[in-house]
Amino acid sequence: MLRLAFLLIIAVAAMLASWQIVTTDPGTVEVNWFGTEVTTSALFGLLLLVALIAVALPVLRLLMFLMDAPGRIGKASARARTRRGQEELALGLIAAEAGEFDDARRHADKAEDLIDEPRLALLLQARAAEVSGDTAGAERAYSGMLQNEDTEVLGRKGLMTAALKRGDRTAARAHAEAALKASKTATWPFQYAFDLAVQTADWESAIETLDTGDKRKQVEDKVAKRRRAVLMTAQAQRLERERRSDKAAELAQKAFRMAPAFAPAAAMASRMLTAEGKPERAAAILEEAWENGPHPALAHAYRDLVAGENREARARRMTALAENRRDHRESRIVVAELAMERGDWEAAQAALDDAYRENPSSRIAILFAQVARGQGDENGARTWLAQAAGAPRESDWSDLDPEGPAFMYDDSDWARLVYVFGDGGQLIHPRMERGQHDALGPVLALPTAVLTPPREEAAAEADMADDVEVEEVR
Repeated sequence: MLRLAFLLIIAVAAMLASWQIVTTDPGTVEVNWFGTEVTTSALFGLLLLVALIAVALPVLRLLMFLMDAPGRIGKASARARTRRGQEELALGLIAAEAGEFDDARRHADKAEDLIDEPRLALLLQARAAEVSGDTAGAERAYSGMLQNEDTEVLGRKGLMTAALKRGDRTAARAHAEAALKASKTATWPFQYAFDLAVQTADWESAIETLDTGDKRKQVEDKVAKRRRAVLMTAQAQRLERERRSDKAAELAQKAFRMAPAFAPAAAMASRMLTAEGKPERAAAILEEAWENGPHPALAHAYRDLVAGENREARARRMTALAENRRDHRESRIVVAELAMERGDWEAAQAALDDAYRENPSSRIAILFAQVARGQGDENGARTWLAQAAGAPRESDWSDLDPEGPAFMYDDSDWARLVYVFGDGGQLIHPRMERGQHDALGPVLALPTAVLTPPREEAAAEADMADDVEVEEVR
């Protein structure tokens, strides 16, 4: 303000100087103030006015400062109080993380008194209670955060964590879903809401949550599609058990379209379409699924697609199916099984050699044992069966019942597939994925599933195993 007055004086002085030089009659100024008359020249009057202004401005500034002094003092006190409160908050958080529970609570109480900011105070109280193991106190603090829009999501997360600790998954899921509605940017509500829905086998809610995460770009598109396919297939199986076949068939076909490489969806859709009297549509789905990812369950389903079909016609269809992916391991196995069915043991062995080099599993060893038996080599068959007993299982071989539907998983199996196939794109049998290798049982080839009853096959293999043990004892 002083600089402004100084500049004003200079400007007026310069104006008056220029006026005096140019003007020959500067004029007069008369002032009448309560009966007193003063007459002076215009130049002196202007100079006097400038002097008065120059004096009045600092005086006015001083008066304004004195009038504003109480407010300034109050603001300074508030700032000091806030700084002390912030310091108490910092010390409280440090004490909480260090495990000094009493100090953390003391600093939290001081911070609440010093700062008119309940959000920060509640956060410190909740954190101190969590570290001290006071779950109830932490939940009270987090519940208080739900009243403020800015802290609602944080409060939901704290309440969800506390609910999970005490094993209340229902409450935890409710908080995760509420946070998912409250925040469109946080990623944890989607992850927890989805995982908890999957864990409780609520497939429909899991699909809805997945759709929300997909729209918000919180999950990769390809992962979302595969997860959705698994969830739809699981829901279709449940609907089938509830005898809602039409809805189940529709959902299974949608799942197949979502992920054509997901064999359970294709097998389920084809089975339901066949039951509805639509074998052509079922065959088209199985053929497309085979092109995207050959699987033994698809071969079983395609083999039994036409009721009452003779062996030659079935062999032609199966050969055509294998030709769609002739270099795939499953196609080689189909070719080997067809060769075994017609008694061409050399062709069967040649096809199995390639499959064995790729993965010497128990399944291939048992097929070699059947080839050896067909050739009349009982010793060779016993040797292969002995090798099968110690050979690894195939991760995608689902212990299929040739006379029954494949992929009859329970809820925990489907939940595992949501992540194993959904996230990684791998079709691993849930028992294999969780490390529970089944005891070696009868793994039936396609033709023997038709020609030989499964129980007789199992009995024959058991007899061979007994013979091996007898010879070893001898």
